[in-house]
Amino acid sequence: MDGSIKKKVFNGAVIIAVVSIIAKLTTFAQEAVLAAYIGTTFKSDAYHMVSSIQMVIYPMVSVGIWKVFLPLYKEKVTHNRIDEANRFANKVITFYSIIAIALVALIMIFTGAVVSLVAPGFEGETRELTIELVRISAPMYITVIGSAVYAAMLQCHNRFFGAQIREVVSHIPTLVAAIFFYRRWGIQALAYALIIGGFLRLVIELFFVNWGYRYKPDFRFKDDDMGKMMKRLPYVLIIESVTKINSLIDKAMASGLPEGTISCLSYASKLTHVFSGLLSTAISTALYPQMIELIALKKQKELSNLVVKTVDIFAVMMIPLTTACILFRTEVVSAAFGRGAFSAESVALTAGIFAVYCVAFFSSATNGVLNNIFYGHGNTKVPMILTIIGVVANVGLNLVFIRLWGAIGLAVTTSSLSIVMLFVRFRLTRKYVSLNLKRVLTVTAKVLLISLISCGIPRLLFSFVHLNKYLTLVISALMAVPLYYLGCRLLKITELDDIIQLFFAKFKRRKNKASA
Repeated sequence: MDGSIKKKVFNGAVIIAVVSIIAKLTTFAQEAVLAAYIGTTFKSDAYHMVSSIQMVIYPMVSVGIWKVFLPLYKEKVTHNRIDEANRFANKVITFYSIIAIALVALIMIFTGAVVSLVAPGFEGETRELTIELVRISAPMYITVIGSAVYAAMLQCHNRFFGAQIREVVSHIPTLVAAIFFYRRWGIQALAYALIIGGFLRLVIELFFVNWGYRYKPDFRFKDDDMGKMMKRLPYVLIIESVTKINSLIDKAMASGLPEGTISCLSYASKLTHVFSGLLSTAISTALYPQMIELIALKKQKELSNLVVKTVDIFAVMMIPLTTACILFRTEVVSAAFGRGAFSAESVALTAGIFAVYCVAFFSSATNGVLNNIFYGHGNTKVPMILTIIGVVANVGLNLVFIRLWGAIGLAVTTSSLSIVMLFVRFRLTRKYVSLNLKRVLTVTAKVLLISLISCGIPRLLFSFVHLNKYLTLVISALMAVPLYYLGCRLLKITELDDIIQLFFAKFKRRKNKASA
């Protein structure tokens, strides 16, 4: 990997990781407070379904920003056509503002139909409450979608902190509402907090737009750039729509299971993102603009080296994390949510679902990087076909596994398909990059062996020695980390040393600047 690119990716990843840690802690605090106040009741099911609808609608609308607008905008920035890039951004913001306003109007008019579609098992009081909460929170989409465009621009200009800090501030209103206003105004206070959070997402980004850009409405949508965007947009819309509808299929099927199951699925999914998302999102987010830059400059060899190195790093970081989360699943879930109205039964079910989701940490992270290779080359058709195939398979397997294992069966389907589709993407991306699948499998096998040993020893120890969950997790981590590092050195896995060297090099540079 080229040294300058490695530094850009690493520096960006460090910034994103630090901000993401703060964001994840904020999210964790929010979810822990919500678990304690609303537990796993029909009210929590209604609120989590509102959040689930948001996690479907927002990506469906904004996916064109990340997968189509960002590559086109970054290409202009790479070739130093900043004025042209700014004019393009004005048109895109105007275009998406119109879409956002129309979307809010449709949600307000057809709320009942939306809820019936995503939660067919909801009846009576649960359904009525869900409809009310969806209507209250609908205006948030206007600012949230505008925020996505600014975030993409900030990433293209390597303002990673500005692009990520929005994830921190957007959760604060919900946290405050749960603690101070829930008892007085009920679950509706949380819905209003979503609107405030969406507004803060956008406002905080504006402070980091410092390259001479000012938004001016521009309705001249008939030009080459908008033409390219409109041509590619339908494919990514189908991809995201099908993907998010796929996640709602899981919840729709779960809506027929016992009360609280949807909440357990939501908590397990969010906890999964806390662990896997922190690492994979940080690296992928910093990596994506650099991939686009290499593609724009037609440096295919450097692109291949960058992707191979990234996959190896994912293996070194995600597989031990997967192993630890599976072996200590009950302690992790109990430490995160096991208080207040979150009962022992809720902990047990959430822990089982969480463990199965963890199996796909590495494959999910790598699938995202491989998908970006297609998007960077303007190929949105292949990802669309793969997504549709995955959803059809998901529905079929869900029907089988939900009867065998209930909610855990839904997680089994999700993780197994992620692994299968990873191998498919490896083969299809050979058109653009040279990837050595044998090397990846070798590194993965070595890392898995080391992870089982380093995490298995403390797990075995605490099968005989019983401490509280917090001490168990802390002592286990203190034991596992040095064991894992020693194992990597013995089996000559160099990627871990590369990460450590980059970290200390960055620390040394900052120390030198401070002393200068």
